[in-house]
Formats: sequence, structure tokens, C-alpha cells
Amino acid sequence: MRQFGRTYRTFLAAFEAAVGLPMQRWRVLLSLHQRDEAISQKQLAEHLQIDPGALTRQLKHLQAMGWIERAVDARDNRITNVSLSSAGRAAVDDALPRRNAFLETVTVALPDDMLNVLSTALGLFETQLREQVAVRPTV
Repeated sequence: MRQFGRTYRTFLAAFEAAVGLPMQRWRVLLSLHQRDEAISQKQLAEHLQIDPGALTRQLKHLQAMGWIERAVDARDNRITNVSLSSAGRAAVDDALPRRNAFLETVTVALPDDMLNVLSTALGLFETQLREQVAVRPTV
């Protein structure tokens, strides 16, 4: 388990160094980049499977950078919609080649069969973790 933690932290640091963005912000930007329209913060948090509070913190940073826009929904003022600004779209377009090159570089030493085994093992581990969280007793 220690190796898993070390590898994860190393991956995040290497990703940020190569792409120029922390993974948490990149995931938000990429998700918005893949959409043509705004999405509610709640839907975005569910899609990214992250805590709504953590998403709000990331969105505040991205909004301060001018990369996203947040607006109250015209039909329901309880909903805040999020979309990528033109500057944000340009930033993602600029970073995508670096992200793709990074992923190619870090996986080139691993044969496809080994990557498939790793992916399967991580998927099983994630499923087990989700099941553990689902049955966690409430205090």
C-alpha cells in the first residue's frame, strides 16, 4: 500500500510539472472542455466523483484565472451552472498535447498486456473501496 501511495503522489507531481496544471484542476477543465454547454456544479461534482466543496474550491481558482464562468441558472436560482470560457478552452487546447505526450512517456515502458493487468487490478481495487464506503457505519 505504501508503494501505491508513493506512486500516486509521484504521478500527480509529474503530471503537474509536465502539463502545467494540478490534476484536480485539469480534470475539471477537461470535463468542461468535452461539453458544448454549461453543466450544473452538482452534476459536475457527480460526474467527476468529487466532494462538492472540493469542486467549489477548484472552480474559484479557475474562475479567478478567467478560465471558467459560473452563472445562476435562469430557470432555478438554486442552481449554479459552470462552463468553460474562451480563455479556458484555449488553455485546455494548449495543454492537451503536453498531457498526451506525458501519458505516452510514462506508459511507453509498459507493454500493453501489463497496462491491461494494471488497469484491471486498479478497477477491482476501486470497486472494493466503493463497496467499503457504502457499508461504512454512520456515527
